[in-house]
Amino acid sequence: MNETRKVPPNAVHVWRGFRSKDKTQQQFEEFLGSVFVPGCSLLQPNAGLHAYIPSLPQNEGKPPTVPDQSALMFWTSQQTYHDAFKCVAVRCYTNLHGDLYDTSRSAAEFPVLLPETDLLVETPYFLVDAPADWMSGDVVHYIGARNQNISPETFRAQTLQWATNLQSARGLEGGLLCVGESYIVVWALWSKGKGDLNCFAPLKDITTTWLDRTSEHYELGHGLWEDWTGIPMTAPNSLNIQLHRTLDI
Repeated sequence: MNETRKVPPNAVHVWRGFRSKDKTQQQFEEFLGSVFVPGCSLLQPNAGLHAYIPSLPQNEGKPPTVPDQSALMFWTSQQTYHDAFKCVAVRCYTNLHGDLYDTSRSAAEFPVLLPETDLLVETPYFLVDAPADWMSGDVVHYIGARNQNISPETFRAQTLQWATNLQSARGLEGGLLCVGESYIVVWALWSKGKGDLNCFAPLKDITTTWLDRTSEHYELGHGLWEDWTGIPMTAPNSLNIQLHRTLDI
């Protein structure tokens, strides 16, 4: 594996997006697929984006406290991400957020190492403190809503116990999670074809599942200047976009 494809675990933006009230679910999905996700996939790799995993949970019946969309955006480093805003292409893409999301509720942050005690609300964490190539392996993604008979404190404590146990799983190359007051988003990276696709089973005792699937590898067959309807983004799904990356960033 080319080492330049590996990204430090603290160089990923962990996105939780909530749909703008001005958009219906259909409009939300259409804009994601025709403009937003293609824009991220094509405009940012040459500025240092190494992997991109956008996902949509099941929508029908989903409580509004659960994000309408999640995504991971892996950068060469945190500094590369900040420097990317010098590029017009990155600024153009970033300005699309206001057309799609409730920006007062949506958020993305760089993660910190999973603590031994006390998960903080709306704080992303990484489980494996080593660089990894998230575009090449099998990424399993889970989104769940906290069961109402479980307090937020117990929810975070049981999630931490599960995550700590997962850290020692054989073949785990990367892991990311973020717990809200009423939801959890979590990703596990396994060597291709060697993953535990049932690794989120313990979480289903404390949550209602809204997404649980391996991200589908999606090849970008078109560019910015071709006739193209875009990338299929229909809930529920999760895509591991196979970016055209420059290897010297």
